[in-house]
Amino acid sequence: MPSDNVKSEVRSPKSETTAFVHRSDTVEAYTASVERVIRHMMAHLDEPLDLDQLARIAAISKFHLVRVFDELTGTTPGHFLSCLRMQRAKELMLTSKASITAICMAVGYLSLGSFSTTFSLLVGVSPQEFRALPKRLNPLQFAQAVWHFLASPQPAAEPPLAGVVEGPAKPRGFTFVGTFTEGVPQGVPFSGTVLLKPGPFCIQRPTLPEFYLLAAFIPLSAELATIVCTLPVGLVASQRVRNATLDEGGRPHLRLRPLRLTDPPIVLALPALPPWRGMFTK
Repeated sequence: MPSDNVKSEVRSPKSETTAFVHRSDTVEAYTASVERVIRHMMAHLDEPLDLDQLARIAAISKFHLVRVFDELTGTTPGHFLSCLRMQRAKELMLTSKASITAICMAVGYLSLGSFSTTFSLLVGVSPQEFRALPKRLNPLQFAQAVWHFLASPQPAAEPPLAGVVEGPAKPRGFTFVGTFTEGVPQGVPFSGTVLLKPGPFCIQRPTLPEFYLLAAFIPLSAELATIVCTLPVGLVASQRVRNATLDEGGRPHLRLRPLRLTDPPIVLALPALPPWRGMFTK
């Protein structure tokens, strides 16, 4: 298995975090460092990478790197790297005839078992199931699932999480809104819904002290096979949410925007999302 676990990831001492929060020039410098690390990851997915090496590329200490990486992306360098590898693996499965074993090696894994386990955890289906997805859904089934979901009475969300997604009225598409326990949208969301246009939503709220809220707009102009497998996101919005803030009357507002380099890859596949969850196993 590759070194995307980055086992030496350690949280920085509190004394090292204040500059990032308060000085805009420091924020810009740290953002440049994190982007430099992400570009290096993307160019070397098939190579072992460890935290010491990434810290040298960032030109900051590994304590600083882990802290600011989490502030900017919502997750650790190692987890981000795992998701980049899974995103590339999904692309290869969709666009090439290479075997799953060959794809496993191409994204830096030496063990097919470790690759399959990580892929299933992050994407929500196994590599074999993922590769078969484009053959198991046609445009009519896709549309029927959306309309059936929207027409069906949804169970009352307890505890509720009400908020608003803001964004352009065009192009046409659907916006998935979901909650995740970690900063990377992966696997099966804790709760979620789909909107045909920006506006209010109400879903179940996780009871954790802190969780992540994601809105991802997927244009209907994208090819169906791509939508099913890789979720070609056109616009995105994310927010780290604290339950204490919601209890005080806070209400999340998500403003859709173009993807940034520091946005974690959305590695999950369509079957993990409502309203399509379960339809591929029938």
